[in-house]
Amino acid sequence: MAKEMDLEEKIVRRNKIPILPFDQEWKENFGIHQTKTMEEISKEIMEKVNEEKQGEHQIQRFRKKKKQLMNKILELSNEANTSNNDQALVQLESAKDEILRINDQLDELQYQQEILPKEIEKLNFDLLKETIALAYEDIKEGSERSKTVMEEILELRKQLTEKWDEKISLENRVNSLYSYLHNTLGHEETDKLDRMFL
Repeated sequence: MAKEMDLEEKIVRRNKIPILPFDQEWKENFGIHQTKTMEEISKEIMEKVNEEKQGEHQIQRFRKKKKQLMNKILELSNEANTSNNDQALVQLESAKDEILRINDQLDELQYQQEILPKEIEKLNFDLLKETIALAYEDIKEGSERSKTVMEEILELRKQLTEKWDEKISLENRVNSLYSYLHNTLGHEETDKLDRMFL
């Protein structure tokens, strides 16, 4: 839907445009009026944001585990050095290997955490362009429809004025005829005729 428009990506940062699917004003205006493309981009943004949150949670979990392992390594090193405990050396090597695995996982997660905001920003920009195109399409259609409705209102007003004029004219005629009959025939005779004809 989005027409090619000259819109700079930095406008999102400069104008502090929020992540659109989470913005209340955007949801109120476009929530149920999205195009298929907008729905797809919105879904992808939400998935990326969720992935970012999960990644942050995993990083915290791995950092906590790494800290525990570091403390364990200090204890095992002390025990291996002071007690000459071979089992402590085996556990020490195992803990070091586990820290290396955690470091690799942390590196991968941190790399993803660096990439995800850029991906979210790009998707949000694409959604913004779709939003702008839809907004202007609706503005154009709404303006045209508003003019048509105004013309219909003016026509109805004209018809209403004509009907009021007709009503007033009919009421004046009825009152004039009734007055004539009253004046010509008198009150009692007009009452009898009223009961007969009305």
